[in-house]
Amino acid sequence: MALNDEERKAMVGLEMEKADRFLKQAGMMTDMEQWDMAANRYYYACFHAVQALFVHNGLSSRRHSGMLTQFGLHFVKTGIVEDKFGAFLTRMEQLREKGDYNCLFDVTKEELLTFVEPAQELVEKIKQLIA
Repeated sequence: MALNDEERKAMVGLEMEKADRFLKQAGMMTDMEQWDMAANRYYYACFHAVQALFVHNGLSSRRHSGMLTQFGLHFVKTGIVEDKFGAFLTRMEQLREKGDYNCLFDVTKEELLTFVEPAQELVEKIKQLIA
């Protein structure tokens, strides 16, 4: 889908609004000690921020694996974002998937708390990149 500049700016704004809303929801789930749900919301906050970055730069992905690959290729390997964010996003997606789909697995408080700060940092970094 080809977007004009006005449409692209609107889509970037909508993706970032969703990222911010999901960060807030993640904090609420953390406060309620709902670790699986918090992991889901932190991941999707990052996912939508990355989607905003993609739209801003004329990129797209249809699958989570594609998003991780494109992010690594266009932003991590080029040095636009630090390596730690690529590794973090991959680990966060794995944790979210296990928490969402594996009935034998529950996200722990300790696991979840290691993702809070990096998720917030990644969303802020992306805001800087699209500003």
